[in-house]
Amino acid sequence: MRPGLTLAIAFAALQAVAGQPAPASEPHPLKIRVGESVAVCKTGTIQCPANNPICDDATVVGVAAEGSDGLTFKGLKPGTTLCSVASGSGFGHRRVYRVTVAE
Repeated sequence: MRPGLTLAIAFAALQAVAGQPAPASEPHPLKIRVGESVAVCKTGTIQCPANNPICDDATVVGVAAEGSDGLTFKGLKPGTTLCSVASGSGFGHRRVYRVTVAE
């Protein structure tokens, strides 16, 4: 393989990776109200489609897959809980969210 072609392929791969949200070490804060929903993919914090949601307290936040918005968190009652979702990128990354629900 020619050195120039190898460099071009490496550069293209780095650009593709650079465009993806990096896994964060701290939970991403999300604030919603009781009865409101937020589409995880529209937050720009995870490579979509998002899947395999896990919430510590399912009485505070509900999770649903709704139409074209994909995975959503819905505020059920006031409180704060940690939720995570897997990235659809196939690399197994999970993004953690600290979801605060207010009245």
